[in-house]
Amino acid sequence: SQRVMPVKVIDENRRLINQHRSLTGETKLSYTHLVAWALVRALDAVPALNQAYTESGTEAFRVTRAHVNLGVAVDVPGKDGARSLKVPCVKAAESLRFAEFVAAYDDLVTRARNNKLTISDFEGTTISLTNPGTVGTVGSIPRLMPGQGAIIATGAIDYPPEYRGVPEDSRSSLGLSKVMTVTCTYDHRVIQGAESGLFLARIQALLEGE
Repeated sequence: SQRVMPVKVIDENRRLINQHRSLTGETKLSYTHLVAWALVRALDAVPALNQAYTESGTEAFRVTRAHVNLGVAVDVPGKDGARSLKVPCVKAAESLRFAEFVAAYDDLVTRARNNKLTISDFEGTTISLTNPGTVGTVGSIPRLMPGQGAIIATGAIDYPPEYRGVPEDSRSSLGLSKVMTVTCTYDHRVIQGAESGLFLARIQALLEGE
């Protein structure tokens, strides 16, 4: 499933939050922090996206999880110029308050970039978020990993392609704002297309103020 979301409200809220955090000596929030938190909270309304498919012998089963272990994709550049993607997870993300979630998220990113992650950081992931938009990718459809029912990808935040070459004053007069494409790759054996669509709609509603 794919959904193109306006980012004006997200941008304004992020600016206000970071203005407050700078006054209290805290780190700035990225767009990914906000999208990740919206993803966790959207699962309250559409919990099916946190389920998975498994098999035992000839029988198939739906795995229902008690917690949301959110995989966070971190792009790590190597010394030789090669890049690798590490996906540790925030354990029991649904039980955290926002400040706790941000601290846990930042801890994983810092340790990933400093090669300090352990095996336990990768275990038990139930759903993942990847953000190829940081390198300019407008939208992507990442593949699922075993044991997960869904993976969410966020694209670059920019004006729709057909308006990127338009002068700024013309965009303003038309009321155009930047958008972000969010995709949900899901396992159809346990998740229905309507559920995926509702999940993306809930993420957008949360990011727009709900």
